[in-house]
Amino acid sequence: MPTEVHGVLTVERLRLAGANVVVASGDLDLGTVRRLRWSLDSVAPGSGPLVLDLSGVSFFGSVGVAALLETARRARAFRIDFRLTCSDAVTRVLEQAGVQEEFTLFESRSHALAHAE
Repeated sequence: MPTEVHGVLTVERLRLAGANVVVASGDLDLGTVRRLRWSLDSVAPGSGPLVLDLSGVSFFGSVGVAALLETARRARAFRIDFRLTCSDAVTRVLEQAGVQEEFTLFESRSHALAHAE
């Protein structure tokens, strides 16, 4: 009987330069997306910008696209300034899905934080 192995995703929440920063690294797939959604959904409206750093994500599946689109929708609804920085793997998937224009993308977390100040 084959063993189903899900990727590993590490998610860390930080408060930097007045922004809520969520840093994810590893595989973002069906088995790990819940961890990221929980961290993103727990950002309170009015608590400052949200910077999502996916520069350490090595695998990014369609559930990741859905999670980012939902986060962008929620951010707009609650007037949260949502900033995104991505690995090449994430950027490729967003481009292939034709949704990269839905996000404000930055080349690094430090650039996103500087803009969020």
